[in-house]
Amino acid sequence: MEKVFTDWKTFEDNVHSLQDRHKQYKRKILELEEIQGTLSKEIEAETQLLSEIRANVTRLCAVVDLKLPEHSATPESEMAAKQLRQLKEQIKDKERLLQEVNLWLPRKNAWILKVHLGSIKASFLKKEDKLAYKEEYETFKYIFTIVSLVFAFTNLFIINSRITDALYHFLLVWYYCTTTLREHVLRTNGSRIMPWWLIHHYLTIVVSGVLLMWPDSWSYTEYRRYFLYFSLYLCLVQLLQYYYQRGHLYRLRALGSGDESEMTITVEGFQGWMWRGLTFIIPFLLVIYSLELYNAYILYHLSFHPKCQEWQVPVVGMLFFVLGSGNFLALLRVIFNKWRANKDFQLITKYKAS
Repeated sequence: MEKVFTDWKTFEDNVHSLQDRHKQYKRKILELEEIQGTLSKEIEAETQLLSEIRANVTRLCAVVDLKLPEHSATPESEMAAKQLRQLKEQIKDKERLLQEVNLWLPRKNAWILKVHLGSIKASFLKKEDKLAYKEEYETFKYIFTIVSLVFAFTNLFIINSRITDALYHFLLVWYYCTTTLREHVLRTNGSRIMPWWLIHHYLTIVVSGVLLMWPDSWSYTEYRRYFLYFSLYLCLVQLLQYYYQRGHLYRLRALGSGDESEMTITVEGFQGWMWRGLTFIIPFLLVIYSLELYNAYILYHLSFHPKCQEWQVPVVGMLFFVLGSGNFLALLRVIFNKWRANKDFQLITKYKAS
């Protein structure tokens, strides 16, 4: 009996200590939320002020006219140009600093996350949680690409059935819906994903859905092999991309490229961080984009055939045209931004040396 009361006394003491720690925990949570709110307001105010300063610097650059030929430039204009160049570099540094601070704060969910998650925040505060979610996303994409490759190969060379085709299209719908949601979560947590790739995935969801609804008809039979050949090549290039992109990202992190490279994800296209070591992927991507336009061309001519009665033919053709054109424009934008960045770097180097 004495042992029972001794155990009860020990239990009461432990519970009392637990209550004290729980009160301390709640107090820390409230303090954390208060600090997060204050920091968010300060970052928003400083970001707005920095935007105004950048706009004023841009106007001053236009007044000073940095593009004057050297023989007509005065010492005063050269000094002003040098100071403005330095200020623009400092503004970029402060923008990166504010972005880095903002990564550690909860961010508002995108509209699609609000629809699916409601008021639940999709932001991860711990860096380890962000990286773990990103790695899980990369593994998910890699595994599904292999599954998609097997499905495309089987449907093309082994099984010719509308049922297995429908299952493949359903898997594509599910995959791109899931991928889009995950990419919105990653974007909320600091991954810099080009808006076009989110739009691209929305359009791909529609394409897969329309293909799923396409009835087993003459037009579907005529187009089926083109789509499966395209899917087969797309999966092979995606596997090549994922393999080399992930290796390149690991090298960037090993070289100490910071949080930006740590939250960078593999993509189906080409982005600025791939210039060093991955430019060999561009020809493969150009073939994919050309095949998307070729699919649009095939479907366009197929829609005028007397045997073609399905509305899915022109709709899928139009969507493939938008996808191919958008991918080409996105690639050209990356190339143009790289050219402009190199040009700005040469100008900055020139003024620093003067």
